[in-house]
Amino acid sequence: MKKLFLIGAILILSITTFAQCNQFYNVKEGTNWTTSNFTAKGKLQGKTIQKVTAYSESSNGFEATFEITSVDDKGEQTMLGSSTMRCEDGVIYFDMEDMFPEEQMQSMQGFDMTVDGTNLELPANLKVGETLKDAEINLHISASPMKLNFKVNITDRQVLAEENLKTPAGDFDCFKLSQNVYMKTIGKMEMKTIEWYSEGVGMVKSESYNKKGKMTGYSILTVYNY
Repeated sequence: MKKLFLIGAILILSITTFAQCNQFYNVKEGTNWTTSNFTAKGKLQGKTIQKVTAYSESSNGFEATFEITSVDDKGEQTMLGSSTMRCEDGVIYFDMEDMFPEEQMQSMQGFDMTVDGTNLELPANLKVGETLKDAEINLHISASPMKLNFKVNITDRQVLAEENLKTPAGDFDCFKLSQNVYMKTIGKMEMKTIEWYSEGVGMVKSESYNKKGKMTGYSILTVYNY
């Protein structure tokens, strides 16, 4: 759940004229936001705090690095990590490697690893009814005599509607997107996620459903500081 939100929630853009690489993210070094994670019944599970620690522009876009801290419902830190995202020619690219649990990746350092696939894209100028590109990542690990293969596939990405959302961080006009997610790491998981993106802020809400269509949890933006 946390990783899924991170996929959409990790992300950003500058407010200058140049930074119209993609209108869905306004950021600069120091920009930070907090999302609160809940069970399907609305019980707080914890929070994810993200902060931009580095930001650089290029001739056709930008790259941002941010620190990600997860805490439980008592405020105790459960994860600390970092990630990067970039924008080129109007398209935001999310690093699919962030879908793999960080603790698993750290435990495999020193092994022979290769990665292939395509990163998740968020284009500018979304339109209701539009189909977005699929994304996948395959992680191949050789730990003689064992060979492991992990994968994440994101498919059936659709722009469903335009909606207004009220959140603790404010009211936002959003595009509503859906997608199917298949993950194979230590175990297997299939789910559907619905996400709401607002111009200038990025993802403001995410809902997760199991393969039977039952909601398993949701995350919502509670703090945003540009």
